[in-house]
Amino acid sequence: MSTAKKLFQSSGLLVGIRFFQRSLGLISTLILARLLTPSDFGIVAVAALIIHFSEVLSNTGIQQYLVQSEDASEETVNTAWTLNLLLKVSVCVLLYLLLPGISWFYESPNIVFAVGALIPVILIRAIMNPELHVQRRNLNYGVIFKIGVIQKLISFLVVVVIALLTQSFWAIIAGDIVSSLVSVALSYYYCARRPGLSMRNASRQWGFSKWMLARGSLGYLRAQADTLLISQFYSLAQLGKFNIAREFTIMPANEIIKPAVEPLLAMFSSVRTDRQKMAQQVSLALLVISIFTAPFVAFIHQFYEPIVFYLLGKNWLEAAPLMQAMTPLLFAFALGGILNNVCFALAKVKIVFWYDAVSLILIFGTLLAAQGLALTSFIWLRSFIGLVAVIIFLYICSRLIRARFTTQIILLVTPLVASFAGASLAHLLIFQHSFLSLFLSGVVFVLCYGSVMFALAYFLSKSSSTWGYVYEYSLKLFRQLRKKNRTH
Repeated sequence: MSTAKKLFQSSGLLVGIRFFQRSLGLISTLILARLLTPSDFGIVAVAALIIHFSEVLSNTGIQQYLVQSEDASEETVNTAWTLNLLLKVSVCVLLYLLLPGISWFYESPNIVFAVGALIPVILIRAIMNPELHVQRRNLNYGVIFKIGVIQKLISFLVVVVIALLTQSFWAIIAGDIVSSLVSVALSYYYCARRPGLSMRNASRQWGFSKWMLARGSLGYLRAQADTLLISQFYSLAQLGKFNIAREFTIMPANEIIKPAVEPLLAMFSSVRTDRQKMAQQVSLALLVISIFTAPFVAFIHQFYEPIVFYLLGKNWLEAAPLMQAMTPLLFAFALGGILNNVCFALAKVKIVFWYDAVSLILIFGTLLAAQGLALTSFIWLRSFIGLVAVIIFLYICSRLIRARFTTQIILLVTPLVASFAGASLAHLLIFQHSFLSLFLSGVVFVLCYGSVMFALAYFLSKSSSTWGYVYEYSLKLFRQLRKKNRTH
């Protein structure tokens, strides 16, 4: 099986996992939005911020290390697993010691209780069977698909039942705990290999991990700088509205686009010695990601009010402008995922570290000075800074792989122009405030955007191998769908 075909199959499986998980997650969020208050979501947002940062602070990059490493022997896997486990245990102990300080800082007992309940989740996830990372390395996502589906189904049921019974933020906390327990249990059920404690050749991995730790910490702070500052400058209710708006806006990047990008690390690593092939693969990845990301950006930007009204209810309408203001971040996050993988494949973790460090200072400094702004203006400023930063990152990566920066920009911008044109046309169909009108606009938008992109791929395929690959794959997919319809 060719690498490209295996890549698309792996991406398809991961998108399938995320689509199922996100569908259930979306349903549970819609239910929770009608049962919980914005303050409840604000409490969960602060607790998640602390827990996730602690996880990142102790993340050795075990998955990235095993995927890009030329050696995936049992000794290498066990050492990576042990090093990760030791750091996670240390962070859990430290977090429990810091709980009094967290209580003093936030002056909210519920936040402290939520953080205390979630600390064990860090340790639970650390004992996940590392064989799953080896499967990712080999682009074998069948087992990962099964685990993802079962884990999400069980946690969904737990969240919904507890939410209906208690109508409190504890439903979300319980769902996270159960999700982690189920994932770990299934990783050992489906994977025959059992990890063992080992520190052989730990220094070699630490050379990789120390930069991953630094880069991960800075990257997380950069991505969550807005959440951190909003938790200080605004009320818990406003933080809750921001958190919901962020979840729905960034959802395509986290749940659909990010898993589709994940196999790219293995693909980039396989051609890293040939910069010409690497440049071709990166160009294709940028175009494909833009094709998938652009319609989400345009549709959310154009239809943010009806989306919030019909999905969350009128009580959440204040979150609608926040959702629109975050649309540039959706594109920036999706693009950043590819660029990170390019640097990881080339073992240029230091570049990612310094990019995160400089952009963190820029984002944090600018937002800190803008604390007097209205929340919507605050988010627009954050989005603009994030978009500029990722474009600079693209320029750096283009130099690394010896690709033309202007060509990469054109590949990214073309689907954006097509998607905003389609969204503007579809917006004309909003003749009344109804869910049916929104649905019909969505259908028209998808048809217009799909037709324009297919036509562009056809005409540009004659002069660009990147567009040619997209056109050939689209044509093949169309023929397969038509063949299946005929058989039925």
